[in-house]
Amino acid sequence: MRTIDVLIVDDVPFMRQFIKNCLRMSFPEINAEEAGNGSAAREMLQSSPFDLVLCDWEMPTLKGDELLQWMRSEGNLREVPFIMITGKREKEFIIKALELGVTDYIIKPVNCDTLVKKIVSALKNRDST
Repeated sequence: MRTIDVLIVDDVPFMRQFIKNCLRMSFPEINAEEAGNGSAAREMLQSSPFDLVLCDWEMPTLKGDELLQWMRSEGNLREVPFIMITGKREKEFIIKALELGVTDYIIKPVNCDTLVKKIVSALKNRDST
């Protein structure tokens, strides 16, 4: 099985580590890279291919919705699955994320089982297109 390259974007180191640990337990074939904000993530996405982005909304320099909007405007990144993992539970944020083309939306606090199910679904949908 080929390696799945995932970019975890969150300004809270504990969250990035928690997500990485969830991924390692369920997907031995995953290579997880980390970015502490949207600007760092954009630089990484410009220089390396990723199969999936897991991203927080509220971050310094470039917010998750801005990163998503940028990705959906880039030809080579337009189809990369993007899962927003955020504390924003209000309907208007979910609608905005959907309008921007988010693959899925998880409201914090997140548990590993939910995260794994959403990742499996996102990757399955990507592979079937």
